[in-house]
Amino acid sequence: MNRPPHLLARRRAWMLPTLVIVLLGGHGVILYYVSSHVVLSAAVLSGAIILLVIKHVGLLGPLYALFRRRRSGHRP
Repeated sequence: MNRPPHLLARRRAWMLPTLVIVLLGGHGVILYYVSSHVVLSAAVLSGAIILLVIKHVGLLGPLYALFRRRRSGHRP
């Protein structure tokens, strides 16, 4: 009844690359739609893209904590 583990690993191995491609494609479509309908400067658009990447990677919380620690350490 149970399948051998190597068959399950092979079956699931294609899921991660497919998920990455779908996510990147979806983000690309959204960015293309937004950039074609809203006239933004290159600096604002690149800043928004960088912020989205930082948020998706999960670095927004640690960066915020770093800035809070720096601000609290420099108070008189």
